[in-house]
Amino acid sequence: MIKMPRGKFNVIVGGQAGSEAKGKLSGWLCQRFQPDVLVMTASPNAGHTVVMDGGAKMVSYHLPIGAVMCSADILLTAASVINPRILREEIVALGISPNRIYIDPRAAVIGEDHISREKGEGMSDIGSTLQGIGACRREKMRRDGTIQLAKDKPELHGMISTFPVSVMIQTHLGEDSLVLCEMTQGFDLDLEHGIHPRYCTSKMINPSMAMAEAGVPPSSVGSIFGVIRPFPIRVNNRTGTSGPYADAEEIDWTTVARICGYPGPISDFGEITTTTKLPRRVFTFSWERYELFVRICAPTSICLQFANYLDWSVYRSHRLTDPVIQFIRKVEDFGGVPVDLVGTGPENQWMVEVIEDVQ
Repeated sequence: MIKMPRGKFNVIVGGQAGSEAKGKLSGWLCQRFQPDVLVMTASPNAGHTVVMDGGAKMVSYHLPIGAVMCSADILLTAASVINPRILREEIVALGISPNRIYIDPRAAVIGEDHISREKGEGMSDIGSTLQGIGACRREKMRRDGTIQLAKDKPELHGMISTFPVSVMIQTHLGEDSLVLCEMTQGFDLDLEHGIHPRYCTSKMINPSMAMAEAGVPPSSVGSIFGVIRPFPIRVNNRTGTSGPYADAEEIDWTTVARICGYPGPISDFGEITTTTKLPRRVFTFSWERYELFVRICAPTSICLQFANYLDWSVYRSHRLTDPVIQFIRKVEDFGGVPVDLVGTGPENQWMVEVIEDVQ
């Protein structure tokens, strides 16, 4: 059963290489529980999406997308990497008041030089989104005084928090507030624990890292919501390769369409990435990577998204069929973590809460 304890730091973390539909889960949780505070380490390289009832699509990059489903304060940690222009455009597109946003003064600001540097370094070969994130982080770590911080950027004034965001979060926790952290990307892109580091992102992606970036002690951890999909994806490369996927076999979207019994033209079936607009690579489920995800991230609950890729007959429904139930059983038996939520379609409403054991 889904729980989100008050006075604890609850975390959404992707269990694969991103695009697990964390945004859909965030929207569902925010609509259901109405948290007081949303936390994110912002960066414009990973888009989160909520599809509203009726089909309207809302996409965020810097802001937790669950913010469109509740009135929570939005706290962006000191580890955030911000492109002010994109953030401003996002605020307008999502209809979110800047008064809800608190950016830590020490967050880093992306400049055009960071973006051009990544393009010149051939980062496109490994599937980088080329948004300047890694270059900006490197400059901050060099500590040579050249990095621009959020507090010094006039475009961000009015959203800079007076106190460190870590202090604000801990104050909320002490007041028994309902706090939810929405992580970007996914565990398999973790620089230290993901797939080969050449094909990972420039930071660690796990709940411990989310708490460290937020300045929250480990004892404050609440529920950890792991998000997975039956056929994990990887971003596509532009000129080289974006790497292998452990024990998983790379397949194509035609194969997935045939497995699930997709009723439409197979040529219409597939996915493109939110940021790069490139076709996604698709793989069979990696049990090797899932085992490591459970060990390191210790999710308390699993949300299985894209269940319709196992059986298209569950698309936009609130029922589960045998192929989906069998996969859920295997995931639960293998990892020992309950699958509490199952997404059967892109819209926020198409989520099945598994109240009873599917066995």
